[in-house]
Amino acid sequence: MKKLIKLVVCGVLGCSAFGLSQSLSYGQGRTLSSPQLDAIVKPTLSQCSAPANQVKNARLDPNSIVPTANAREFPQTRVMKTLHGMWRGEVIGSPLDSKYEKSKEGNVDYFWIIDTQHSEGLIIALRNGNNSTAGMAPLANAPKLTYLICAHEGYIPTVEKGSEIHQFTKVSDSIEGAEKILAKATGVAFKKGALLSTQWKILVASGYFKSLPAVAFAGGLFKPLRFERVASPVGPAQLSMSWESEYYGGGTTWIQFTPGVPMKGVEYTQFVGTNASAGDFLVASPGNGKLAKVEARSGGNYDLAFDSVSLGPLQGAAAVSAPRVRNQHRAVKRKNNHGRRSN
Repeated sequence: MKKLIKLVVCGVLGCSAFGLSQSLSYGQGRTLSSPQLDAIVKPTLSQCSAPANQVKNARLDPNSIVPTANAREFPQTRVMKTLHGMWRGEVIGSPLDSKYEKSKEGNVDYFWIIDTQHSEGLIIALRNGNNSTAGMAPLANAPKLTYLICAHEGYIPTVEKGSEIHQFTKVSDSIEGAEKILAKATGVAFKKGALLSTQWKILVASGYFKSLPAVAFAGGLFKPLRFERVASPVGPAQLSMSWESEYYGGGTTWIQFTPGVPMKGVEYTQFVGTNASAGDFLVASPGNGKLAKVEARSGGNYDLAFDSVSLGPLQGAAAVSAPRVRNQHRAVKRKNNHGRRSN
């Protein structure tokens, strides 16, 4: 009877040599090389030009998906430590974009200040030729937070005519002096050492976003920042990251803002961790975690997903060796100690 039940279950669930057992061994056995992992965690505009047969077959390149053998789980505290600080942003556009202007790459005063200790972040982007973080050099082996969005139809705002990378490079592990950076960028006086949410209220109350400080401009407050461990069906857990957002902006931005009217929404993603040649990374892309999405709830239309988002190399200690290896080491040590006692 037990054999019969087993045969019935296997017949329904497909646990033959070509069913369940095959998928498990595939997930366990497939591995990627460091160059292949580097290509996953470092998004480029070339990823937006998929081979013709790939589009025709509607399939993903297996080498773009982190297998279980290469997946890693990193402590949330390490991710939060990496994010905390000041980041200089840049826009890298596709020369194939009919709207593309090479000058805009060096023409955006773009920075992101993140305070994970108080669960908030503040971002400013002004196309005015200034650089409020000038003089702040990137950290050694500086972490980068990279967002890739390819040309697509159907998103709001429409991005069918161009692909872009928005990349942030960490320039400080501290947010001390954030008020000076904000004042340099906006011309508004801020409170020394105040929370970013307080500085944001000062900026909004000043009427700054009702004016036209640049050809294109935007600012946003992200609060609260949320981090959550998400168990995987197999292999290391993934990391969910999300926040509530409030944006103001105007000018010739792709997002259509109403001057002085806040656009409120939510931004969220789910990352897979892995180790590349430069260190440990988090990545969210097709086949890896869940795509990073932004959705407005009020004040305007904003609804799109990024093709790839990566963070790394993470700061702090590297991933701990697998417990199985440590146990083997201890077993050998105990065996050797026993041998010495018997002599």
